[in-house]
Amino acid sequence: MKTDRNELMKLMKLMNETDNFFSEYGLLDDKVYGEGAISKKHKELFLLAISIVQKCEECITYHLDECIRQGAVKDEIIESIKMGMMSGGTTSYPYIRKIFALLNEKKIIGKT
Repeated sequence: MKTDRNELMKLMKLMNETDNFFSEYGLLDDKVYGEGAISKKHKELFLLAISIVQKCEECITYHLDECIRQGAVKDEIIESIKMGMMSGGTTSYPYIRKIFALLNEKKIIGKT
């Protein structure tokens, strides 16, 4: 059973019967990761690298999509991947392969 990420986020926000924790956290998330002194695109590139280090496949997929949506180009994404690799070490390889598979599917890299 696969449930959409956005559907699950809505469900979590409904569970705020006593303290509004998930709604308040979501607002903080939006504020921190939105446009600011550092552009949203650059934040997403940082978050992609962090996701590699944390070895979070869902985070990697989400932040890669956001990088693309924010206009990050291939070279910026590859550099972010390299930053994650340097911090995450060789145990990051399975996650990096996943990113390259996604980039290939999205025709951002591959045979020309």
